[in-house]
Amino acid sequence: MKTQLLKDKSPSTAARMTQFAFPSPTARKVAVAGDFNNWDPKAAPMHKGSDGVWHLSLALKPGRHEYRFVADQLWCDDPAAQQKAVNSLGTENCVRIV
Repeated sequence: MKTQLLKDKSPSTAARMTQFAFPSPTARKVAVAGDFNNWDPKAAPMHKGSDGVWHLSLALKPGRHEYRFVADQLWCDDPAAQQKAVNSLGTENCVRIV
């Protein structure tokens, strides 16, 4: 008989679906890059709605996450971000608390 170890799935450690939205009706490609995907601008492509707002839901672990949007290869701030943090490039990252 095999014994299975159950991973801790308590509410404090379980990933939570987190919504990202970025208004950019003229952009051709938008993605979200952050500490949760190694700042890879191709890892999380967003989907454009008919209203010109790009959307994506990501499963993020609870905690503090820094991110930015990449619209047509330009790094952009989240206009809805309530917090920002200075980064090593001399600019700012947006902060999302999950």
